Amino acid sequence: MAELAAVYPTAGGQYHIASILAPERWRQGVSYTCGLLALFSWLVIGVSVTSIAAQQLMALVATSLSDFVPQPWHIFFVYQGLALFAIIYNTFFLKKNPWTHNVAFILTISLFFVCFILLLVRGNPKQSHGFVWNTFLNYTGWPDGVCFLIGLTTSCYMFNGLDGAMHMAEESSNPERVVPRTMLGAVGIGFTTGFAYAVAQVYAISDIEEVMTTMQWVPFVVMEQGFRSRTIAIVIVSISIVMAMTIIIATQEASSRLAWALARDKGLLFSQYIEHVHPYLEVPIRSLLLIWVLTFICGFLYLASQTAFNAIIGSSVILQQLSFGIPILLIIARKRSTAYLSPARSFRMPNILGWVVNIYAVAFITLMAVILCLPVTNPTSALTMNYTCVILGFCLLLALANWWLYAKDHYNGPVIETWESYEAEPASVSTIFSQTKKVNEGTA
Repeated sequence: MAELAAVYPTAGGQYHIASILAPERWRQGVSYTCGLLALFSWLVIGVSVTSIAAQQLMALVATSLSDFVPQPWHIFFVYQGLALFAIIYNTFFLKKNPWTHNVAFILTISLFFVCFILLLVRGNPKQSHGFVWNTFLNYTGWPDGVCFLIGLTTSCYMFNGLDGAMHMAEESSNPERVVPRTMLGAVGIGFTTGFAYAVAQVYAISDIEEVMTTMQWVPFVVMEQGFRSRTIAIVIVSISIVMAMTIIIATQEASSRLAWALARDKGLLFSQYIEHVHPYLEVPIRSLLLIWVLTFICGFLYLASQTAFNAIIGSSVILQQLSFGIPILLIIARKRSTAYLSPARSFRMPNILGWVVNIYAVAFITLMAVILCLPVTNPTSALTMNYTCVILGFCLLLALANWWLYAKDHYNGPVIETWESYEAEPASVSTIFSQTKKVNEGTA
C-alpha cells in the first residue's frame, strides 16, 4: 500500500487507487466497494478505540474504589463523553492537531521505554526462557494452529489505521513522499516496540492462571503482575487513557476526511450536504458530524450485548484488510505495470520482492477474513459467540442500500485534489478542498 500511495496520494486512499487500477466496466462498483469498506473500517476502529478507552477509565475507577463494580451503562456514558470530546476538539482545535499528534507520538515512545525498563528491572523473578519461547498455552478448544491464528487478532488490530496518512494526504505538502514514509514508519516502529514489549511482559508475568481466570480488566492484571506494583500499573493506565484520547481524535479526523472524500465523489447519500466545508472553521464539519452520529449509535450496541460489541475489533480488522486487498489484487492483475506504478515513485520495491509481498498480502488477508469470524472458544455459546459476521452483514446491507438509493446513479469515480498551483503548503484546508479535478481514465 505504501508503494501505491507513493504514486496516488489522495484523501480517498485505497478506493481512489482501486478506481484507477480497475477495468473500466468494473471501475464504478469496485471503487465504491473499496471506499465503503474503508469508511466502515475507520468507523469501527474509532468505535473500538473509544470503547477501549472507556473500559480503561472504568477499570481505573474500579481499582481505586474496591466496592465499585462498573456496569454497562457506566461504560456507555463514558464512551459517549469521549466521542463528544473528540468531535469538539476536531471542530474547534483542528490547527492544534499536528501538535497533538506529535505530543502523542513522543508520549507513546517514551511510555514504551519506561514500561520496557520497568518490566526488566521490577519483573523478578522472571519466567524461564522455555516458558517464553517454547510453551504454547491453548485454552480455546481449537487445534493449536487455529488457536495461533485467532491469536493474531490483537497483532492485526495493532496495525489498524495504517492508511490514516493516506486520508490526510491532501492536507500535507509533498504527500507522495510523506505518506509512504509515514506508513512504513508506523509498521517498523509498531513491530519493534510491540514485539519487545510483549516479550518483556511475558518474562515478567508471575501467574498466568490468574490472568486467564480473573474477573478484573485483564490488561491491568497483566501490568500489575509485570511491574509488581498496583500503583505503577495505575499510573501507566492513566497515561494510556490520555494516549487513547489522542487516538480517538485521530481516528475521528481520518474517518471524517474519508467520508468527506466519498461525499465529494457523490458516493454517499446526501453527498451535497456532507461535502460542505465550514468557511470559517475550515473543517468538513458535516462529515465529522456524520461520523460522530454513527459512533453515537454504535454505542447502544454495548448496552444490548457486550459480546456483540466486542466483535467490532475483529470487524475493523477484516474491513480494513479487505479495503487494502482490493487495490493490491488489482495491481497484481495489472502485472505491476509501469503504466500504473511509475518508475519515478518515491518508494519502490524491487519487482520480484513486490510480487512476493503483493501475493502474500492477498493470501494473508483471505485467510484472516475467515479466521477472524471464528469464535474464540470451541465449543461456543451465546456468550462466547463471535458476532463479527453479523456486523459485516449489517455493513453490507448499509452499503447496498446506499448504492441503490444514490451512489448507483451519481458516483462516477474519484475527484483528486491537485497541488499544481502551490509551491509551499497551502494557507488553509478549505483552499485545498476547493481545488479539484476529475481523474482521467488510467491516470492519477
